[in-house]
Amino acid sequence: MNYKKQNMKVLFQLKDDDKKRQTFSNILIIFILAMTVFMIAGIINTDEEFSLESIFTMVVLPLLMIGLYIPLTKKTFVSTLGIHKRGGLIKWESIKNVNYHKPNEKGMVIVKVLYSIMSKDASADITINKDDELLEVFKETVKEYRNTKKKEKKSGK
Repeated sequence: MNYKKQNMKVLFQLKDDDKKRQTFSNILIIFILAMTVFMIAGIINTDEEFSLESIFTMVVLPLLMIGLYIPLTKKTFVSTLGIHKRGGLIKWESIKNVNYHKPNEKGMVIVKVLYSIMSKDASADITINKDDELLEVFKETVKEYRNTKKKEKKSGK
């Protein structure tokens, strides 16, 4: 919601990035919900009293786990503000370097983005299929937005 106040516009989504992590997170959320339903049904069927521990185990703990895994289910996308990966934002101004590695045996190009966050260097890996037209679009977008953001920063805007 904070980014929408800055007139963020989504340019495109990367469908191949973090595919395994998204699938695993979705399966884990479904498993947590199913276990919660089974625990509630088990307590109702045994006519036990609801204690504070059982309420915590059945309701609060699954909600916390789901809250932790929801950002991991989101797809990576590129916007006018930067690259959004796993619920975090890599701003165009903070990107120092972008390296495009050769395709691996599965035909995937790993893009290593080196950026600065709180005066420390960090890196993020983004996976794009070498035959996908999004690879060229991604390259052009990174080139364009990194250059314009640096110019704006130098000119004092």
